[in-house]
Amino acid sequence: MKITATGCCLIDVLYREISYAGDAFCRLLSRVPGDGGLIPGGLVLANDLEAFAGRPFPELLYEISGGTEPTAVNLGGPAIVALVHAAQLLEKQGVESRFYGIVGDDPLAGQIKSFIGETPIQAFFQYMDKSPSPSTVVLADPYALEGKGERSFVHTIGAAEHLAVEQFPDDFYDTDILLIGGSALVPPLHAALTPLLKRAKEHGALTIVGTVYDFRSQKRDPKGIWPLGDRDSYRFIDLLVCDEEEALRLSATTRIEDAANRFIDWGVGALVITRGARHYLLWSGGKQFLSHEMAMLPVSRWVDDRLAADPSLKGDTTGCGDNFLGGLVASSAMQLPKKPSLREAAAWAAASGGFACFYHGGTYHQKRKGEKRRLLEPIVFSYRRQIGD
Repeated sequence: MKITATGCCLIDVLYREISYAGDAFCRLLSRVPGDGGLIPGGLVLANDLEAFAGRPFPELLYEISGGTEPTAVNLGGPAIVALVHAAQLLEKQGVESRFYGIVGDDPLAGQIKSFIGETPIQAFFQYMDKSPSPSTVVLADPYALEGKGERSFVHTIGAAEHLAVEQFPDDFYDTDILLIGGSALVPPLHAALTPLLKRAKEHGALTIVGTVYDFRSQKRDPKGIWPLGDRDSYRFIDLLVCDEEEALRLSATTRIEDAANRFIDWGVGALVITRGARHYLLWSGGKQFLSHEMAMLPVSRWVDDRLAADPSLKGDTTGCGDNFLGGLVASSAMQLPKKPSLREAAAWAAASGGFACFYHGGTYHQKRKGEKRRLLEPIVFSYRRQIGD
């Protein structure tokens, strides 16, 4: 079996002890949608934040962080983190996991390749001279949202502006599952979603698309609908995964149920809409996944209970959504060639997203093969019991 992924791959630089009530952070908060200011829980581009503040980002970061060193530097990005997680869960099953992306001409490129080299993934990178590799500074306040924690992101697109989708080899489409994650942070990929997904479907691939906050579209039109390729792209998506805000902006609705119904009208085969630490929505029309009525499912009680009993176990929430996506991918692969159950995939997703709260950053670095799956299985088992399966 082959799983192929493309999309956002970068270096995350995590600052964990940022106070969203602090003067430095508050001075940089967005005042008008799309103005380039910081967005708690959202993403802003580094050059737009510089324009908003009238100062270089390194100076702003020094003030926000109080001059402290990062808590962690890790491999990040919705596509690569999800694929790494899926590959870690599947590595004893002979699944081939491949990533196609782009890096720049800088030390970050070496870090990205080094991190991926520790995982079960084959990576194929294009290179862009005189351009920085993609990166994101993650500003995390562990006490925000009544102690559940929140993150804000400052992103440098860099070389991702120049990904040449037309240079993907024919072998890219020879895959059982195609995962596209965070394409809004890879503009050429975002624009080419429809033909890319269509070709993958013609080759028999199961297509899974995970979205990300689309700051470029938000800046261009704060009240307009966010594009996902073009409208036709939805017809070639077997499973769409997005968070609540992304779903509302992509669909131009105000309730996630309305967003789900709009995606269904546009042709999506199945969908999951997450809501952070709250219940999430799922639905499947029965095309590539078993049919499942629209329903709300809870996050993992096992995870909530462990964190409540011992707060010292808490890492941060960076990468929870990306690992949730990776859990859906992994479980779908486990169930093929039979038509996968989205509800069963959700058990692995909820466990995966919750487990990411126990370490820093999105990517978990295993000490031995099969370690992450062994740690995750009791959470999956508990979750099945929690939802009555």
